[in-house]
Amino acid sequence: MTRQKGKRWKRGEACTSNPSTKKHRLEAASVVRSKRQKTAPVTEGSGLSVALKNLDDKTDNLMVDDEVTHISALSIWTIASGAAGTLPSFERVRKLWNSPLDSHKEVCAVLTAITEVIKSQGEEESPIAYFAALLTALESASATEQQTAITYLLSLVIPSVPQNILRAKFAPSSKLLFTVLETQSNKDMSVALVRSLLSSISHLLVQQDPAIWNEPSVVRMLEFLIHFVFHTKPKIRHSAQRSLAQLSRTTPVACSLVLKSCTQKLDAYTGSKEVQVTLHTISFIRYILPHADEAELRTGLESLLRVVALRHTKVASAALQALTSLFKQDTQMTGEMQGQILMNLYSNKPANYDHPISTVWIEALSSGYSHLAKLEPKLGIIMAHSLFSVCSESVLSKNSDVVQTTLVALEEFCVNNIQPGLDEYEEEIKEKKKIPLAKVVTTLKDMLKLTYQSVWDVVLQVLGSLFQNLPTDCVYLIEPLISALFVIREAPDFENNTLFNSTAGSLVKLIGPRQLLSVFPLSFESGDTVNIPNGWLLPILRDNISNSELKFFVSDLVPITATLRTRAETLKKENRTLDAKVCFNLEFQIWSLLPSFCKKPTDLLESFKVIAKTMGTLIGQRSEIRNVLCTSLISLIDTCQTDDQKIELGRFAKNFLPILFNIFLSEPKPEDPPQKPVIDCIGSYLSICPQNTLHVFFEKLLAKSKEEEMTDHVKRVVLELLVTMISYLGLDDLNSMYSEIVPWLTEPGNANRQKRAYQILLSILEGKTEAHDRFVISHMDDLYKHLAESLALATPAAKKHRLKCLLSLVKKLDIENFDFIPSILPEIVLCVKEQNEKTRVAAYKCLTAIGYVYLDKSQDKRLAMKSYIEMIIAGVTGQTHLASATLLCLSKIVYEYNSHLETEVLDQILEIVVAMMESKQRELLKGVLAFIKAAIGVIHFSIMEPYVKPILEGFSNWDKPIRHHFRAKVRVILERLLRRFGYELVHKLASEEHKKVVNHIVKEQRRAKAAKQGGRRGDKEEESEEEDEGLESDGDEEMMEDFKQLRGKGARSEMTSKLVEGDNPLDFLDSSMIPKIYKGTKKEPCTLPEKDGKFVIEDLAKKIEEAMISEGEDDADSEDEVVKAATNPFGRPSKGIYRDTSANKSKTSGRKSDGTSYKSSKASGDMKKKGKHEPYAYVSINQKKGKKKSRGQFDNLIKAGKAGVLKGAKSKGLKGKKPKSGKSV
Repeated sequence: MTRQKGKRWKRGEACTSNPSTKKHRLEAASVVRSKRQKTAPVTEGSGLSVALKNLDDKTDNLMVDDEVTHISALSIWTIASGAAGTLPSFERVRKLWNSPLDSHKEVCAVLTAITEVIKSQGEEESPIAYFAALLTALESASATEQQTAITYLLSLVIPSVPQNILRAKFAPSSKLLFTVLETQSNKDMSVALVRSLLSSISHLLVQQDPAIWNEPSVVRMLEFLIHFVFHTKPKIRHSAQRSLAQLSRTTPVACSLVLKSCTQKLDAYTGSKEVQVTLHTISFIRYILPHADEAELRTGLESLLRVVALRHTKVASAALQALTSLFKQDTQMTGEMQGQILMNLYSNKPANYDHPISTVWIEALSSGYSHLAKLEPKLGIIMAHSLFSVCSESVLSKNSDVVQTTLVALEEFCVNNIQPGLDEYEEEIKEKKKIPLAKVVTTLKDMLKLTYQSVWDVVLQVLGSLFQNLPTDCVYLIEPLISALFVIREAPDFENNTLFNSTAGSLVKLIGPRQLLSVFPLSFESGDTVNIPNGWLLPILRDNISNSELKFFVSDLVPITATLRTRAETLKKENRTLDAKVCFNLEFQIWSLLPSFCKKPTDLLESFKVIAKTMGTLIGQRSEIRNVLCTSLISLIDTCQTDDQKIELGRFAKNFLPILFNIFLSEPKPEDPPQKPVIDCIGSYLSICPQNTLHVFFEKLLAKSKEEEMTDHVKRVVLELLVTMISYLGLDDLNSMYSEIVPWLTEPGNANRQKRAYQILLSILEGKTEAHDRFVISHMDDLYKHLAESLALATPAAKKHRLKCLLSLVKKLDIENFDFIPSILPEIVLCVKEQNEKTRVAAYKCLTAIGYVYLDKSQDKRLAMKSYIEMIIAGVTGQTHLASATLLCLSKIVYEYNSHLETEVLDQILEIVVAMMESKQRELLKGVLAFIKAAIGVIHFSIMEPYVKPILEGFSNWDKPIRHHFRAKVRVILERLLRRFGYELVHKLASEEHKKVVNHIVKEQRRAKAAKQGGRRGDKEEESEEEDEGLESDGDEEMMEDFKQLRGKGARSEMTSKLVEGDNPLDFLDSSMIPKIYKGTKKEPCTLPEKDGKFVIEDLAKKIEEAMISEGEDDADSEDEVVKAATNPFGRPSKGIYRDTSANKSKTSGRKSDGTSYKSSKASGDMKKKGKHEPYAYVSINQKKGKKKSRGQFDNLIKAGKAGVLKGAKSKGLKGKKPKSGKSV
C-alpha cells in the first residue's frame, strides 16, 4: 500500500501476510457476476439451463463469502469437483478454471452443468454418459458460445468412448455434428467451433466399420470435410488436414478419396492463378501419399512432377520439398518408379541463376538417390554419373547455399549408395572389369583441373568421403585420381594443406603405402642435393598407415635410411653441418614411419625375423632413434591378434631384453633421450616372454641386486626392473622374490629399498595370473604378520605404497581375518594427516574399503559398522594430532556410510564433536569443523537439528584469535546450515553476534540472485538498507570488531591492528581511537603500518607540502582540503565509511601526474622511486595524429632529450658509443 493511504506493511511480514482490506477482491467478484449475467441465454426448462443457473448461484456465493476469499484455483476445482467432471479426459479444463477469458469460463460452466445433470439422474461419471449428455446439450444449444464449449468438451471425451458405442450411435451423432458444421459454413464461422467439430467427426469416422464407406452419405460427408483442407483460415485448414491425415492412415477408401481431390486441385493449377490453394494442397498431400497404394501413388507423383515442370518459384519449391519428404518415408514406391522420378527431375533441371529452386532441387535428388539405395542399389550406381555431372556444374555456382547443398548431396551418395551398389557388381570387381562407377571417377578427375580451383575445397571433401567408403577391392577404379590429386598440391594459389592432408590420409588408408609410393616414390636424388622428392608425404604416411606390409618398409624404406645416414656422415666431414642436419632429420622421419607399419601388420610372421636383427642393433647403437624403435616393438606386441604372432615375437625376447636391460642400467648422459619408452618396451616384452627365459633373467637380476659394489643409479634401476618383472613371474620365482624383500621391509637405513619392496609386494598382491593368486592365498597369514611388524619402521616415502598394499589385503579379507583390521587402523587414521597428498588419498581409500568389507561380509551390517565406528572413535582420546585425524576419518565414514549407521551411533559422534569444540587447540578444531561441514549435508534433518544450537554456541565461546583464524570456515558452515535448515531456524538459534553474519549471508545471496535475474528490485534494496541500519546500530564495540574479522574479505589481522605505546595498546578498528591515531607532533607523527608490518615515521610538514602541491592545480580544491590533508596526511581510504560520498564528484578528478612527486630534495632533476614508474614522460610522436597545426610540436622536445642523453653518456665515459634509441624523453 502507498504512504498516502496511511497504511504500511509490517516489517518482516511483506511476504507472509496480506492486508485485511478486501475492496479490490470484492470489486473483482462483482465484475465476474456481471459478466456471467450477460452470457447467452439458454433454453428454458432444459437441464442445462438449470445447471448453469445453479453454477452461477454457487460461484456468486463463493465470490462474496469473506471466509473463502483466498481459495486457490485448485481449491475451487476441488469444491466444484462434485459438479465438474473428474475424468482424465477433462484434465485440460482444470487449467482453464480461473482463466479471465469468457470462452474458458463458458467451458467450465458447461462442464459443471453437464456433471450435475449426470449426477442428478443417478448415473456414474463415464465417457459414455458425458458423450450422451453432451450430444443432448448440443442438440438443444443455439448460441455459438455454448456450441463451442460443448463441442470442445466433446472432442476431449470422444477418444475415450468405446468403439461399439461410436458405431452404434454413428448415424444420429454424425447427423447432429454435420448439421452444426453446415450452419457454420453458411455464415461467419467460429474457428474454435469448427476445429472441435472437425476433430470429433474425424475420430468418429476413424472408429467405423470399413463397410460403412460404401454408403453414399458417408462419402458425401468426407467430401464436405475435404473442402476445409483448402480453407483460407490457417487454424481451420491445419485442423482439417490433421484430421483427414489421421483418417487416411487407417481407412484406404478415405485415403483414395482425399488423394483424388488433391490431385484434381494440382491438375487444375496452370501456373498463373490459385497459387495459394496449390501450396496448401502440396503441403497436405505429402501426408497422404505415404499411405496410398502403388497406382494412386504414381498418380499423385505425376501431379507433383507436373507442378515442378511449371517452374513457378514457390510452387515448384514446395513440390520438390514434398518429394524430398516422401523419399524419406516408407511407401509403396518401387525402384523403377524411383528411377523414373529421378529422370523426370533431371529433365526439369532449374536454371543456374535460379538459386532457391536449385537448392531444393539438389536436395530432392540427394534424397531420391538415398531412397534408391534401399530399393534398387545397382540402379543407383548406374545413375551416379548423372548426379555427379549435374553437381559438377552446380558446384561452380556463386551462391554459397547451392555449393553447400551440392557438397552434402555428393557426400550422402558416397555414404549411402557406394557400398550397397558395389555389392551388386561383385563378380565384375573380382575380374577388375570396368563398371559404371568409373564414369564418376572420370568426372571427379575433371573437377581437379584448374577450372574448379575456386572449389577445390569442396572437391577434396567429396574425394575424402569417396575414399572412406570405397572397398579395397575397387582400388583399381581410382588409379586415375591418384596422380591428379597430388598435382593440385603444387598449384600456385593452393593453401588448404590441412584439408589436402586429410584427403590424402584417407587415400593412404585405402590403397596402402606400397601403391602410393609406386606413383610418388621417395627415391633419393643424385648429386649434391639433400632433398627427397615428395618428402611432404612422410607426415601423411606416418599418421595414416595401418594394416600394412612390414616387408615393404624393410625392402624399400630401410635402404633409403642407410643412404641418408651415409650422406649425412659425408656432409658432416665436409663441414656442411646444415645439409648434414637435413639428412639426419629425413632419416629420422622415415624411421618414424616404423610404428605405423607395426600397427597390425599383415605379414608379421614372415617379415619380423628379417627386421629384428636390424632393430636390435640400432636400439643399442643409435640413441637418437632408440625411442622410435622401442615404440615400434610396443605397437607390435600390443596389436598381436593371434597366439602364433605372440610366440613369434616371444622367440626374440632373449635377444631384445638383454639389450634393453643394458641400456636401462647404463648411466644416462645429458644428450640421451628419455628412458621411459625403454622401460615400457621392457614391460611389453616381458608380457610375451617364455617362462624359462623369464626365469633366467629374473635370477640374474636378483643376483645383481645382492651385489654390494654398485652405484646408486644401478641399485635404483635394478629394483625398478624387478618391480616391472614381478607381474609376469611364476610361483617359484615369486617365492624367491618374497623371501628376498621381507628383510627390506624392516630395514631402517635404506628408504629407497623399502619403497621398492612395498612396490614389489603390491605387484604380487595385484597380480592377475594364477600364480599370483595361489601365492597370495598360501602366504596370507605371513603377509599379515610382516605388515604388522613393519609398521613402526615404515619411512614416509614408503607409506603410500604400504597403504596400497594394505588396501589390496583388505579387499581380500575374509570374516575370519577381521582381527587384522584393528592392528592397521591406527596407522591408516594417522596417514590422513600426512603431507603427501597421494598418501592421504590412499588412507581414505583404505577407510572406505574397510567399511565395504564390513558391509559385504558381515551378517549384521549395522552391528558391524557400529563396531567399526567404535574402533575409530577411540582415537579422539589420544593426542591432538591423533584426535584431529580421527575426526577427519569420521567425516569420511559418515559421508560414505550415513545410511548404514544407526541413530545412536550418529548421536554419539555428534556429542563427541560438540564436546571437542571447547578445545583451544587449532589443529583439533580444524578437524571438528571438517566433520561439521560434511555432517550437515548427509546426516538426516531430524538427527542433526538438535545439535545446531550447541554448534553455534561453540563458535561463540571461542577466543577472539581462534574466531579470527577460522572465520572463513565458520562462514561456510553457516551458509550450509542456512541451506539445510532455513533462515528462521538458524537465525532463531544463533547468538546475537552470529545473527549479523547470518543476515549478511542472506543479503548477499539475495543480491546474487537478483543480479542473476538482471537486477535488483526496489523493495529488496529498501530491505537491504534496513538490514544495514540494523546491523550498524549495535553499540557493542567488541562484537563489531569480532564480526568485522569474521567477514573475511577486507578484515585486518589482529597483530597489525594494534600499536603499543607504553602499556596502552591502541585498537585501530575502534572508531573512538581514530582521532588519537592521527594526533602527534611535527617530529613524531603516527602512520599506518606498511604491508610488511613496519611502522614508518615520516615528516608531517613534508607530507602536507606534497599534498598541497599535488592538489594545488585542481579547481575544486579549497582551504578545507588542505586542512584535511594536514589532519590526515596518510590519505583517505576509498572503501567503507571513508568512501567519497560527494554527489558532484567528477570522473576525471584526482591527483594529476605532473611529475612533482619525482622531484629530488637534494639535487636538481628527477629521481627514481621504489614501487613507481620511472620519471619519464612517454608521448606519441606519430605525426599523422592530430591537426596540421600541432605537427612538429615535439621536435624541440626530442632534440633536447637526445642532447641530454649524449651529455649523460659523456659524463659517464661513454663518449663514442651510440646510445640506445627510443621514444622516451
